[in-house]
Amino acid sequence: MSQLAEVPSQPEHREFDTILDAVRFWAGTTPAALAVETRDHGRLSYAELLDDAEALARGFASLGLKAGDRVAIQLPSMPEFLTTYVACNIAGCVLTTLHMPYRQEELRPLMAFAAPRAVVTARVGSYDAPATMAALARDIAALDHVIVVGDTTGPGQLSLSALVAAHRQGVLPPRPGSDSDAALCFTSGTSAAPKGVLRSQRCFARNAAIFAGMLDLTQDDRVMIAPPLTHVFGLSCAGNALHSGATVVPIPVFSPEVYAEYLFGMRPTVIYSAPAHLAATLKSGEMDRRSADTVRDVIVGGAICPPEVAARFEEKLPNGRVGCLFGMTETTLSTQTDPRSSAAVRHGTVGKLASGLSVRIVDRDTGEPLPAGAEGEMQLSGYSVLDRYVGEHEANRTAFTPDGWFRTGDIASLDAEGNIMITGRVKDVINRGGIKINPSDIESLLDAHEAIIQSAVVPMPDDILGERLCAYAVLRPGTELTLDGLCAYLADRQVAKMRWPERLEVIDAMPMTPTRKIIKPVLIADIRKKLGHD
Repeated sequence: MSQLAEVPSQPEHREFDTILDAVRFWAGTTPAALAVETRDHGRLSYAELLDDAEALARGFASLGLKAGDRVAIQLPSMPEFLTTYVACNIAGCVLTTLHMPYRQEELRPLMAFAAPRAVVTARVGSYDAPATMAALARDIAALDHVIVVGDTTGPGQLSLSALVAAHRQGVLPPRPGSDSDAALCFTSGTSAAPKGVLRSQRCFARNAAIFAGMLDLTQDDRVMIAPPLTHVFGLSCAGNALHSGATVVPIPVFSPEVYAEYLFGMRPTVIYSAPAHLAATLKSGEMDRRSADTVRDVIVGGAICPPEVAARFEEKLPNGRVGCLFGMTETTLSTQTDPRSSAAVRHGTVGKLASGLSVRIVDRDTGEPLPAGAEGEMQLSGYSVLDRYVGEHEANRTAFTPDGWFRTGDIASLDAEGNIMITGRVKDVINRGGIKINPSDIESLLDAHEAIIQSAVVPMPDDILGERLCAYAVLRPGTELTLDGLCAYLADRQVAKMRWPERLEVIDAMPMTPTRKIIKPVLIADIRKKLGHD
């Protein structure tokens, strides 16, 4: 039996054509219910969210923005982010997301590519984002308006609150179709040729209906979202909550301390996180001092979650379970474990494919479908899988098979029940003298070491074998680790010697993307430099 699966239609949550339709429904049905709540950035009821969003949409129209125009956003995850998102849905503008850690030189290629008419931003700490956007506007001809949350910091900037206050009344822009573009999101990286993906309003709503149904989300839920709303993961999870009439509880900017305060102080029932969020919070010791008794489900995505991390976090939840999901900018949310499944399934797989999608596992060399249990490249097709990247990107010629399947670049296998186990990335495979080694297997073992908080195994150049394995590790305070000790640990676990790291680099912190993925190219460049292979 080949690993080609199409999941039959599953019962979906309450159906809305768009997230905007959901917000309007809940604003009319439960107007006083909280749509979004943060610790330091305020809250909005469903009625207030809709009222503010409609006013902002009128404000956009007053500035000459029309359906199809792009509105960039660089904000922490806060109520104004969702107001802008819903306002763009109303006006037909395309929300173009930019991660908060990016600065002028990372933003420049993305802004030049997207050519937004306006940008919504704020000053955050010492970072004067409005001034940065004003500087970029000198080179981005399309950028006419810098809209600021909070105090404006320079000439020509517009206050978002003033724009909303001035347009509480009036005619709304013509309603866009459900298939109109809702967001332009970028995959990881800020090169001169960004990979942009457009998502429709209908796609976000269908995805939300499916995944809200998987967790039985209701109006009573409080959904804590650790991934930034600038990422498809965070934005989609916010859609799950809004679709259900639940309360979005977004973490504005992640740190272990802030995560812990939200976990215990904001009383969430459902949490979406990346593995690094769990590992850092466990390390902080906060979960040993307090009890997160309101939490029902923690869903982990964005990167492979070591089963040991998921299990340790679940042990700290008196009433909760930890599960996993898989998604990409190119596919939105795609799989999720069933909360009722065993811990082995919830912690060791990303669950089953969601309805409306098909999956196949193929041989990386021949492209032939593989039998159940065999490991190969995962390919997807279906309603939420992109047709193509925006523009004439090289990836449009390489990311799709001749018969139209999307190459995810993930190494995976399917078990007999249809659960998907993702074990690594095709491009991460290390070729040690012709032996192909998947570093994710070793990283999972290293992450279970009592001294290690995070690990990453990367290739280092070698004149004889081509590549050898180098392990980078972040250690727990007060611990030490040597390469000999690391290899002895792996030997005790019956790991073949050819898969042992041959160099250990202990570092203070891993280089991380805004969505808390380890940036392996930074580590690869580091070891190449140390070995004189620049």
